Amino acid sequence: MFINSKKNIHYVCIIIAILQYTYSFSQNRDITDSLGELLKEKDITKAEKSRILNLRAYYFNNVDSALISVKHALTLAKEVKDPILEAEALEELGHVEYRLGNNTSSLEASFNALKIYDSLELKEQIAAIYVQLGSNSISNEDYVSAIKYLKSAHRIQSDLKEDSKLILTKLNLGEIYRLAGKLDSATLYLQETLNRNKSLNSSTVQGYSLGNLGMVLHAQKQFDTAEQHLKEAIAILEPLGDDYSTSVYLAELGQIYAKTSKNNLAESKLLEAYEMAQKSGLKEQVRDFSRNLTDFYKTQNQYDKALQYLEVNRIYQDSLVNKASIQKIEQLKANYEISKRESEICLLNTITTNQRNQMILLAFGVLCISVLALLLFRSNRAIKKVNLHIAEQNTVIEKREQEKALLLKELNHRVKNNLQMISSLLSLQSHQLTGHPAQEALIAGKNRVEALSLVHRKLYQEGAETKIALKEYIEELILGLFHGYNVDFKPKLNIDNSSISIDKAIPLALIINEIVINSLKYAYKNMEAPSLYVQLNKVENHLELDISDNGVGFKEDQVVKKNSFGLKLIQSLIHQLDGSIERFNTTGTHWKIKINTE
Repeated sequence: MFINSKKNIHYVCIIIAILQYTYSFSQNRDITDSLGELLKEKDITKAEKSRILNLRAYYFNNVDSALISVKHALTLAKEVKDPILEAEALEELGHVEYRLGNNTSSLEASFNALKIYDSLELKEQIAAIYVQLGSNSISNEDYVSAIKYLKSAHRIQSDLKEDSKLILTKLNLGEIYRLAGKLDSATLYLQETLNRNKSLNSSTVQGYSLGNLGMVLHAQKQFDTAEQHLKEAIAILEPLGDDYSTSVYLAELGQIYAKTSKNNLAESKLLEAYEMAQKSGLKEQVRDFSRNLTDFYKTQNQYDKALQYLEVNRIYQDSLVNKASIQKIEQLKANYEISKRESEICLLNTITTNQRNQMILLAFGVLCISVLALLLFRSNRAIKKVNLHIAEQNTVIEKREQEKALLLKELNHRVKNNLQMISSLLSLQSHQLTGHPAQEALIAGKNRVEALSLVHRKLYQEGAETKIALKEYIEELILGLFHGYNVDFKPKLNIDNSSISIDKAIPLALIINEIVINSLKYAYKNMEAPSLYVQLNKVENHLELDISDNGVGFKEDQVVKKNSFGLKLIQSLIHQLDGSIERFNTTGTHWKIKINTE
């Protein structure tokens, strides 16, 4: 990953200086800033830019930023047709997708990188990919494959005498044996890692080894020694900014405290681990830690808190549970098989046409009894074969329809994930604009994106193709807005069980989103008993929507405000839906909307 051009020798010096801090997480932000300055150079080539973007992705603590950077690096590597650059970008993409919890995408990137490294016979890089594949197998709880991959890496690194990488592989083997329940083997590898690290003197390796050994001791019910090791690991890794490992060890420490009846300490450590994982975007850890908190609060009879974290666990589980089904769908995407089947269909159609012509010719030979009998016999046999082929082809077509349904469901899931990523980006940007006039616009945009994301989540969960059940969808949309604005009263909802197409559901959701947010933001200032009532009924071929609040009322001067984008959006969407809207100011504001459903 070095730049050989003499013209750009200053790039080399800076990158080499940066690489000297590979194990220092605390300096990541300075490194990404330095690399960002390099990207601003006017005479930088696409190949150099790809290398810098890939390296910058490695040092980003924020996984969303890392994903954007490495994808840009991969695009540039393909443009310059440099296989090593492409493989390096794919390798880093595998790491980033793994951190995001997208194990299928991670595996795909890692295997594509492995193909390139194999073709170039780059042993060191092949070993690194085997280590990554081992991590992916751990996520799938396939410990047999994980051990196989890591032992392959171990053999290569031993032959190459790469002691610094070999010690990390031994560390990973210890962790896999722990997860597989082979605690004696896990202890052996982790103790060997600690002994070897006396010469390497890596604080990161020391932290991981102590933390993982603490988890082994916890499983062996050696609580005091386990607590000591975990505390030492946290003390090493937390200052380095390693949120992933620190949060895991904090949660493990919290579980030890819970088992030893130190409930205050248990709650404190579990919450600290949960908040750290949430802040760093570690989806799998948020899921696991919310489950730990649910179990803990159940034992403390604090069922309201237990229910709160159980809901968080359900949400994250929904985004992670589809790993197996995604892998199956990816395996079905064998284009050559589909092409082969389509060719067979064309061939069968041709055969059917020829047989029909033969039948016409047989009709003309009806006077020749002997010939007719022979031809009829052959024809019947051929028809049976054709019918058999058609029956088999119908089975193939039916299977393809099922595959299309699965792919459509997966498409909705991926659209939902992409919209959630956009929502997260808007949320992050709004936090950076606190007090700025643009913050409110970003928050409003985030809410609109989340309304769209909810449509695709419902389509994915319900397995429907184009229909949305209004009751559950609208209720979840409104309750989500109440939760997002920290409103302490509950809306009154009366939604019937009608279903409408996605073309109608999305504009309707945006209309409700705008009106409800307007009420939550402006209607209830200094009001003791605020209320919001939403009623939606299907009458013949149209929907009737009523939204009313008991707030301060919708003043006319608000209509002509320059920042009335929300009102313009509502009018545009009503026109799109071939509907009508009326507003009444009585006690608060009452919106009455009619929408044509045909």
